[in-house]
Amino acid sequence: MSNSSSAPQPVLWPLIVAVMGVFAIFLVIVNLARTPVTPITAAVNVPEEEQWKLSSTTRQERRAELEGEAKSAATSYGWINQNDGIVRLPVERAIELTLADINADR
Repeated sequence: MSNSSSAPQPVLWPLIVAVMGVFAIFLVIVNLARTPVTPITAAVNVPEEEQWKLSSTTRQERRAELEGEAKSAATSYGWINQNDGIVRLPVERAIELTLADINADR
């Protein structure tokens, strides 16, 4: 009687190759995550009217400017379309005129 086993020996090479492959993919992902990103301030060929988007300071200034314009428009009188007679009114005055018009119809 021979002393050999009838069960096949486990093959470790596919497991070793798979583990090494996963490790290699992990290293590639880590390397990609560590590569520096070009900042937006290094952008080229940006039109003059879009320059304000390049820094947080200029974006904050632009936002404050737009908020000021919106507040001014909401609290002042002005023409929207003078040919058609369309004006801009403050909200409080528009409410007063609307209520007066509703009460006049009663």
